[in-house]
Amino acid sequence: MNNGVVACIQGAPADRAVCEYGAWAATTLGAPLALLHMLPETRPPAPCAFMDATAASLLQQLEKVENERQRLDMALGEARLAGCAAWLRQRGLASAQLLQKQGSPAALLEGMADVRLMVFGKEEALNPVGSAVETLIRLHRGAVLAAAGPFTEPRRAMFAWDASNECRKHLATLTASPLLYGMECHLVMVNGNATALQNGYDVWRKAGIRVQAHMLEGTSVTESLHRYAETHRIDLTIMGAYGHSPRRRYFIGRHAAQMLFTSRLPLMLLR
Repeated sequence: MNNGVVACIQGAPADRAVCEYGAWAATTLGAPLALLHMLPETRPPAPCAFMDATAASLLQQLEKVENERQRLDMALGEARLAGCAAWLRQRGLASAQLLQKQGSPAALLEGMADVRLMVFGKEEALNPVGSAVETLIRLHRGAVLAAAGPFTEPRRAMFAWDASNECRKHLATLTASPLLYGMECHLVMVNGNATALQNGYDVWRKAGIRVQAHMLEGTSVTESLHRYAETHRIDLTIMGAYGHSPRRRYFIGRHAAQMLFTSRLPLMLLR
């Protein structure tokens, strides 16, 4: 999936929004689109240390049931993918490659290191820490979009700027991407300093991006971003995730995690 967009289908209510945001991103970026149905890793039933004939018979029956369940799960996944692809075609949206993978999050990402953007349903990302989707978000080295439906084509984007080295890299990446061109962009900083905010503003202005910069004050970064987004009718929030320390690499990053859990808007996390 060379430099493409992957929309992850889970048989969830957000699948429609995932398809639409995936198609929007692929079209805007001029990138190929793939729909991915993820199946969890399965293990055969384990025999116990003390098994009589009855237990062995039950174990054999259970193995048959699990094999049939796996077959049906794969068939259902194929049907879901075909349905999503047909729905996109009916609306004249991007055609998509259909993928189905089974296994651990690391196995699911194998061969997908060059994916430009992965799109998940936001409610799937809200599963407790340690869930497959949370782990995928943590392991994926590219950008991730947590989609919240119904789909609204982004017209106004907010980038949370903290002037860190990682954030500067993200800002430079966005200036080279067609994703934000034509949008009304808002560069916001919470409890920062005017010089740092101006530096970020200058980068985007020199790149020809229509941007306005705002300094926010508040005891909570997340609440400040939420208030700003609501007041200015923001359609898409963009922020960095994962710092360099092991603790911040393992989790999504404190502010990013809070935004993921509490925002009602689509959230793009940059690595």
